[in-house]
Amino acid sequence: MADRDARFVTLRRPSGPEDAAGASGVHAASRVAAMPWLARLHGADEDLAWMRDVVFPSQSVWLACADETIVGIAAREGTWLTQLYVAPGWTGCGVGTRLLERIAGESPVLDLWTFRRNDGARRFYERHGFVAVEFGDGSGNEEREPDVRYRRPIA
Repeated sequence: MADRDARFVTLRRPSGPEDAAGASGVHAASRVAAMPWLARLHGADEDLAWMRDVVFPSQSVWLACADETIVGIAAREGTWLTQLYVAPGWTGCGVGTRLLERIAGESPVLDLWTFRRNDGARRFYERHGFVAVEFGDGSGNEEREPDVRYRRPIA
């Protein structure tokens, strides 16, 4: 859509726990859109509590906002990129790249896990300089889904 352009999206820190609802909504909707095959293990209330009580207070979080609507979220804990989700309808217009660049500016090296079957995410990360360094059988994640660890080394 012509009005969905990352140049007109603002990146900001969460301004309070009320932002958790928008961020957890983007997280859930993005996962369903990108990975319809992935088991949904938690309900909306659990997702909201996790975002508000775990992610926001303990990680470096950036939100992508179109006007007042949260359309993307990125979070980092140490060198680990723990969250990078863009709302359905906003993918492919640069929001994920802007969020990744902002988070990458905070750490010289970034590591992340994604599911092996998440082809879109894998293409995105590889396009942005990440290299697969480890393959898991799913025993390390609650979904029990085979995964891959990526690292973006120092340039």
